[in-house]
Amino acid sequence: MRRILLCCVAVLVCLTAAGCCNRTELDELGITAATGFDRDGDDWEMTYQVIVPSASGASQGGGSAGGGSQPSVYVFTTKGKTIREAADLGYTENPRRLYFGHTEILVIGKGAAETGIEQILDVYFRNIDARETVLVAVTDGKASEILRKMVPPEKIPGTALAELLRKQDNNSSYFPVVNVFEIAQKLVSDAQTVGVPEIIVTDGDGKALESLDVNKTTSPPVKMKVERLGVLHLNRLVGYLNRDESYGIAWLTNQVKGSTISFSCSGADANSKNGTLRITSAKTKVTPVRAEEQHYNMRVETEASGNLLMEFMCQEDLSKPDSIRAIEKAAAEEIMKKIQMGWGASQKLRVDLPGFADKIHRKDPKAWKKLKNNWSEELSRIELDIHVKVKLERHGLIKKSFDTLLNQNSGQE
Repeated sequence: MRRILLCCVAVLVCLTAAGCCNRTELDELGITAATGFDRDGDDWEMTYQVIVPSASGASQGGGSAGGGSQPSVYVFTTKGKTIREAADLGYTENPRRLYFGHTEILVIGKGAAETGIEQILDVYFRNIDARETVLVAVTDGKASEILRKMVPPEKIPGTALAELLRKQDNNSSYFPVVNVFEIAQKLVSDAQTVGVPEIIVTDGDGKALESLDVNKTTSPPVKMKVERLGVLHLNRLVGYLNRDESYGIAWLTNQVKGSTISFSCSGADANSKNGTLRITSAKTKVTPVRAEEQHYNMRVETEASGNLLMEFMCQEDLSKPDSIRAIEKAAAEEIMKKIQMGWGASQKLRVDLPGFADKIHRKDPKAWKKLKNNWSEELSRIELDIHVKVKLERHGLIKKSFDTLLNQNSGQE
């Protein structure tokens, strides 16, 4: 009986002793919205954009209990021989433990991207607080400069930058977004290449907002925008694609979600774009086709559908099937041009941005063994056999352009 009582007492002591001895209170955490990576010689420069809870709460209508005019984030930069050392040195000037579970975006500066990002990826896959779904962007300057700029009217710039990438991806598809996991996955694939959106700052002079008129309408002195697609091969930045070239790669890699295609009217100048088709769905299939010896070409089959609910200043009568087919053909030709531009830019950089290597490897492993050692040279030989089919689903409320209707009424008078 005594033994039973002693056992019960021991269990009760253990239960009362067990507690959250390693707990961390919320007011001890510094929640980061964005992280920047730069290189200064052999050192890493880490920049953190940390949310100020009191200020962000007040800015969302929480009364005056918060920060008034206090900034919603604060930004600081540390330097170290390794990323971990730079992060630890942050505690010399930051009273809170950095928490990366809510980080929205990583910005990699030009110096770090050109030196190599393998250490960045290693840190993110080892850190239990970090998420591999964080979006990634590059910049032609320093990441610290990007994170120190505000993005009106949003209160948290890091979140605004991530939303900027997502919105343009969903509505225009010019620069497909990519996260940490996808970058690692593509860099270790046979193609070993990935595209990352580039963020730049335009019209920046560092001044405060200036009033434009008597009603105190303001315009931000600096603007954030997605400018190009940075191309990472192996682990380094090797070049950029402009908007049209990046858009072509998006079509070629089946990453077009919502987008807009401008086309020329029948018989009009090719540079004159008078019609706009809003793409609502798109699908691209790429199939390796065996040519002579071990050489491969690519058959590209693209299907897209859209609505003619934007501008249309052509003379065609949309009640006639021939006019519908002419519009579909014109839009298909524009898509073909963009695909060719994207592939041409990838060939010029001697990188496999569309991921053709992985497709050949899956279809013909024996052929890939012979091709992979000289893959950069083989890329210059690959030709695309492009087939695009566009379907016009809706053409709006009127059958003819308003310009045509005006001309008809003028002729009757």
